[in-house]
Amino acid sequence: MNKRISTVTLLLIASICLSPAAIADDTQDIPTNAQNTGNHNSLVAALAQAELVATLEGEGPFTVFAPTDQAFADAGIDLAALDTEEGKAALTDILLYHVISGSVLSGDVTDRMTATMVNGDYASFAVGDEVKINGATVTGADVTASNGIIHVIDKVLFPPTDVFVSDGAMSEPFFNFYTDPAGQNELTEIDITKNYKFHRINNPSAHPFYISDVGYNTESSDSLLIVGDGSSSSGIENEQSFTVFFRDGFDTDDTLSYFCTVHPDMIATFALTEPTVLQDIPTVAANTGIHDSLVSALTKADLVTNLQSEGPFTVFAPTDQAFADAGIDLDAYTTADEIGVLTDILLYHVYAGAVNAADVTDGLTVTMLNQDDVTFSVNEGTVKVGDATVTTADVQATNGVIHVVDKVLIPPTDLVDIAAVATSTGAHDSLVAALVKADLVTTVQGEGPFTVFAPTDQAFTDAGIDLDTFTTDEQIATLRDILLYHVYSGTVYAADVTDGLSVTMANGDDASFTVNDGIVKVGDATVTAADVAASNGVIHVVDKVLMPPADVVDTSECAVIIGIDDTGLAFDQTDVSINVGETVCWIWEDESMAHNVAETANEGDNDRKSNGVYSGESATTVDFRYTFTEDTTFFYICEPHATMDMRGKITVGEGAVVEEPDPIVEPEASTVPGFGSALVIISLLGALVVFRTTNRRT
Repeated sequence: MNKRISTVTLLLIASICLSPAAIADDTQDIPTNAQNTGNHNSLVAALAQAELVATLEGEGPFTVFAPTDQAFADAGIDLAALDTEEGKAALTDILLYHVISGSVLSGDVTDRMTATMVNGDYASFAVGDEVKINGATVTGADVTASNGIIHVIDKVLFPPTDVFVSDGAMSEPFFNFYTDPAGQNELTEIDITKNYKFHRINNPSAHPFYISDVGYNTESSDSLLIVGDGSSSSGIENEQSFTVFFRDGFDTDDTLSYFCTVHPDMIATFALTEPTVLQDIPTVAANTGIHDSLVSALTKADLVTNLQSEGPFTVFAPTDQAFADAGIDLDAYTTADEIGVLTDILLYHVYAGAVNAADVTDGLTVTMLNQDDVTFSVNEGTVKVGDATVTTADVQATNGVIHVVDKVLIPPTDLVDIAAVATSTGAHDSLVAALVKADLVTTVQGEGPFTVFAPTDQAFTDAGIDLDTFTTDEQIATLRDILLYHVYSGTVYAADVTDGLSVTMANGDDASFTVNDGIVKVGDATVTAADVAASNGVIHVVDKVLMPPADVVDTSECAVIIGIDDTGLAFDQTDVSINVGETVCWIWEDESMAHNVAETANEGDNDRKSNGVYSGESATTVDFRYTFTEDTTFFYICEPHATMDMRGKITVGEGAVVEEPDPIVEPEASTVPGFGSALVIISLLGALVVFRTTNRRT
């Protein structure tokens, strides 16, 4: 079972505490009786979501083991998270594991008795001082309905975990175990708080599989109950299976063996585990599968240890989807100031003390750990804390209680103007300096309202913007144009943004938004933190500097213009020749992939030449120009795609200068006999070399 299914299972644990004498009405069907108790709202809601109400309104008879609402709460089941085809199937399997087709009264139950539930799996009974089905205690028995019997239980029943067994090698382990029939998810530990159904995924003739807690034994014991068509001494063969139930008294100190029933030397043991019944708040959150972002945020802010302390605490836990909806990118919180902001947000979700759902009244106000107040509202059973809705309440932990909420709570701020907010973050020093240089501080301190998309300091660095280079009136005007392209006259909150929305920025150019899987982008910049309130508007933090679209690109100086070809993975000209003093322009706009221009030392190199010509970091829009002032052969690559052979060559003038070899100085004639003949031979050989070299060149 995956984490989501496990959570579902846990929510069903606490659902129905019927008071038989008070609510039993044998003239009404099982769902109606459950609904009338007031303690089975979660069960009734789950039956409705799984479309099982009509089934349990049928003629029957049925026997239903009904978990209370508290059982559901203890399990932390979020029905909204199961509103998918997969989730509905998992929920249906769990619910039908609480139903027997037929009437089973308390007097019919015996110790070690097993029953086949409507989902097809076995359940086992234990009878002692209490009656239990699997691990759940029957707290109210024999509630009679018109179409069957209800027994109230204090836990949700979990269907047995499917285990698929395959023969291994003829050395330990002799068998391999998986939680899927494809043999992909290996099982290495057995959790003795669960029940397991073992299947074969091959058809062995020599190694039938069995399991026991008493050495090489093929019978159930006092602490282990084995049921199914493969529970005989022959073990599991062919399409057979058996289900193992761990009874009271079995613990992790016991031995659980698995073996081949016909080869006594083929025997090995499982590793046994048993989870703690209750865990601290961070551990509970980590185990749900829907609070990974919250756990990561707590880790980054160094708050895990705090929330593992004695408490008690009440934590309003945003889901992963809530973090995504808020546009919170944890990678953007790197500096001490940024971590401080994150800490403030997280502590605004924590109350020092235990506040259960029953304690909340409409208008209740409490002070959170960051010292800001939050107010609750209660309307027709829906509880909200601030503007976040509580979707699952009263999830218990050893040191407090968790309420799942659908939004991240943003602390109220002592609102100041946009410029002051940007100054205070510690992550927008470059933006503030740019506003000062462009004489725009007073503008963004005005009445507004304004919406500012605020690039971080890292975004300015990535864009290669050096404010010291903006000195002339023309350059300052360019800087003002860039900055005003980050400002909208009016307020645009995250909730207002839709995919394809286009707005006109303060510089007169349009900017468009995209929304995909909870990620909001303006142009090619991602919103990493949304809805930062200011007295005169709102700020959204972005990870890139937005560049206004150029109205007209002047290419009059360009002897050659190089772009990107139709494949998107090559320059559209790869071998060009120009004269000394001419300019080559690499220009492309709105490519689907980012590219750049980087000089290499040699043809075929994949690394940028040190201190070579460089257009900067790769980008989807590029206008890079370079004037060549001497004869040379210029080799270049696109760095991200060099290994895909995205490269080019430019021959300037005569190309690379090739040094001529030193001339050969012929020695003077010698009087040594034979020297003249030797000289003739050497001359002829030299002529031959020159001749062949000349032919090669031509």
